[in-house]
Amino acid sequence: MPKDFYTFSKIFILKFIFSYHPAWILIALLIALAYASVLYIKNNRLIDISKKTHTFLYLFRFTSVFLICLLLMGIIIEKLVKKNEKPLIFVAHDNSQSIIHTKDSTYYIKDYPKQLQSLIDRLKDKYEVIPYTFNSSVINGIRANYDGELTDISQVLNQIYDQYTNRNIGAIILSTDGIFNIGTNPLYSVNRKSYVPVYTIGLGDTTELKDVKIIEVYNNDIAFLGNTFPVEVRIAQNKYAQQKVNVTVFDGDIKIATKTIEFKGDKEQHTVNFNLSANKVGFRKYSVKVSELKDEFTLINNTSNFYIDIIDGRQKIALVYSGIHPDLGAINYVVSNNKNYEIDLIKIKDFKDIKSYDLIICHNYKNENNTLHSLLKEAKKPVWFIIGPNSNLTDINQLNIGVTANGDKFEDVSFVPNGKFNSIIYPPELTQLLVKSPPLSTPFGDFNFSKSLDVLAYQKIGNISLDKPLIYFSQKNNTKYGVIMGEGIWRWRLFDQSYNNSTANFELFVSKIITYLAVKENKSPFKINIKNEYTESENITVLAELYNASYDLINTPEVSFKLTNSNDKTFEYHFFKTSNAYKLELGKLPQGIYTWQSETTLANKRYSAKGTFLVKEIKLEWLNNTANHRLLRNLSENTNGVFYFPNQLDDLSRNILNREDIVTVTYNEKSFDDLIDYKWLFFIIVLLLFSEWFIRKYFGV
Repeated sequence: MPKDFYTFSKIFILKFIFSYHPAWILIALLIALAYASVLYIKNNRLIDISKKTHTFLYLFRFTSVFLICLLLMGIIIEKLVKKNEKPLIFVAHDNSQSIIHTKDSTYYIKDYPKQLQSLIDRLKDKYEVIPYTFNSSVINGIRANYDGELTDISQVLNQIYDQYTNRNIGAIILSTDGIFNIGTNPLYSVNRKSYVPVYTIGLGDTTELKDVKIIEVYNNDIAFLGNTFPVEVRIAQNKYAQQKVNVTVFDGDIKIATKTIEFKGDKEQHTVNFNLSANKVGFRKYSVKVSELKDEFTLINNTSNFYIDIIDGRQKIALVYSGIHPDLGAINYVVSNNKNYEIDLIKIKDFKDIKSYDLIICHNYKNENNTLHSLLKEAKKPVWFIIGPNSNLTDINQLNIGVTANGDKFEDVSFVPNGKFNSIIYPPELTQLLVKSPPLSTPFGDFNFSKSLDVLAYQKIGNISLDKPLIYFSQKNNTKYGVIMGEGIWRWRLFDQSYNNSTANFELFVSKIITYLAVKENKSPFKINIKNEYTESENITVLAELYNASYDLINTPEVSFKLTNSNDKTFEYHFFKTSNAYKLELGKLPQGIYTWQSETTLANKRYSAKGTFLVKEIKLEWLNNTANHRLLRNLSENTNGVFYFPNQLDDLSRNILNREDIVTVTYNEKSFDDLIDYKWLFFIIVLLLFSEWFIRKYFGV
């Protein structure tokens, strides 16, 4: 434990912290004293010099040796220094598109930035001013090109509060129209530190403009070829009473549906519904247009695009069973409500065509169909087995699914999660629900399980946890299968409903098992990771992976990437190499449907991947052009600030400069220095040794 002692100064307090016990100072004194004494006491060579000179030489050597010993002791000096911190004034300017959707757009582009900079300059003399620009993100400095497609006011406030915690924040000046379309209400943010005054500058125009606009288009992301799909269009208008408009849907340039609506009041909203046909596979771009009316403020929001991914059929699931059971209804409910799947319930003895299905679910399996039994043995399709008391264990043993068993009784077992299982990730609340859920009925007898199983959960009887799997997965002939050693999962669904007033957890449990078993794996050594959908404001990043014959991740070969937009214009890129993979930054792309193809060569073999993604448009800044100054006034009132208009910036600066509670803060701050870092001690030691050497040379001793 370091030892220390204190000395006091008028300027600051010094605290010496020793790496060794302070008693070593006494030893250092003795060493210096002994060294100097050996050299200068009873030294016959020094008889001819005066006693005064002799004393100086003694003191020079004693002091230099003592100082060297002190430096070797590793002493640290702790200083308590008085510091003054000016108040921090933050100026946050809204750079989103809605600012210039007014008749004063030229003023906000040319004149207002100069006035805002003048305000900053006036405050700089007394305060530390930190300027920010924000829209959907926050950057340093003031920008005024108004290209932000989204506005998040709460983000800039939260960033200031988080980044400058425990700092002397004097005030925040918020220059905005008060319109936000992402993030939380900024009132929640200022409540975090309501003692920090927020001064607001109300930009934009609070006048409700004459306009007709599409507020939102609601549609499914996926439709199936040959089916119809619904589209709901919400339209709003202001100051167009007794007017009619046509709402038209286009597939490309082809008009496919039209409806007419009539506005009755001066301000209202309408919902228009369409049912469209899915007649071509792939991403399809559709447009909704509202006919133009006289004197509209803007026509940009009269059009909205949406996209549908039309796929050629769902994955088909066969739920085969030997007898009616509540589990069948529970599973059928989950699968039927998943738009990616369709399910058929078939008795085992009636099952015929396994090729038509992507997954087979066998409930209480018995060999009542030799064709099905042979196909299950050959593992042609992924299978999920639910084994209960009515299952024929002899028939199941023949399928070679990781368990051999015999017995004619049953028992109730509960769910115990396997913490090492990571093939399917379930949220903690779902795992906790399954632990508390009613037990399953499982056959009782002599069971032997394969040691290569991937176990999701083990069995538990009463308070005793067993090493027997309750739910497990494995593979046969490169085909996945899963097994639940018990029937009665319908009780889990009812328990979820009673416990959570929802069956969402049970649905997630079943859906993830089905997805894990039914998904078609990409076994190519060349993989491209890219999302199916982006927005115009997102930076698009593409990742690539390449594996050698040993399935080691490598990045030696070059990887190309071709991107084709909706106008059939192609752009060529090459991936950058990371530590052991590949990365490509495409940046922000305009709205539209894009196709891509990537290629590489490994061991003289060419690999390729291709796909499609879409970039959705963002028009949120055009949907609300009416400035929300009421919100800004509330922000200021709740924080003891003041609301101002852009032509009152001089008043704003005077208000802040005259506030008595925005003052410089004085505080004491600790700092630590190693004694050896003080260069003046080095120079003193050198000076002492040099002086001693010079005197001795001068007198020839």
